Amino acid sequence: MKGLKNRGFLILFMVAFFVCCKDKTGLSFNNKSKEDGIENIDQNQPRIVFSKLSHSFGKIDKTTSDSILFDFTFTNTGLNPLIIKKVDVSCGCLSASYSNYPIKKDSIGFIRVIVNPKLLNGSFNKRVFVTSNSENEVDLLKIKGAVY
Repeated sequence: MKGLKNRGFLILFMVAFFVCCKDKTGLSFNNKSKEDGIENIDQNQPRIVFSKLSHSFGKIDKTTSDSILFDFTFTNTGLNPLIIKKVDVSCGCLSASYSNYPIKKDSIGFIRVIVNPKLLNGSFNKRVFVTSNSENEVDLLKIKGAVY
């Protein structure tokens, strides 16, 4: 019986400790101020700015097109060099290549998206995910078109 009392006391003590020590200040560790909603962005951090985030290929004739490509261009508007870590595509009908060197401040880089229309039928909407050391970490690019 004494062991159960000690165990119960220990459990009660641990619960009280965790409840009392919980952060009740309401502070947030993200980049936004709760009071004014303004983001505190590190101006030194790389910042990727795309000239456009989506592209439409329009109608594509499957019999005459082996592959088609589009270059999404971007500029690093931050002070530190921008590094593209990887580019993922949403299906096997796409492939991508990219600037695989550090992009200095105010310099331009690219993400080249290649579509294989032989692997598509009808309308398509696909996604390209760009992972970098930018403030966003992952940026989303969209492509669409219709293969006939």
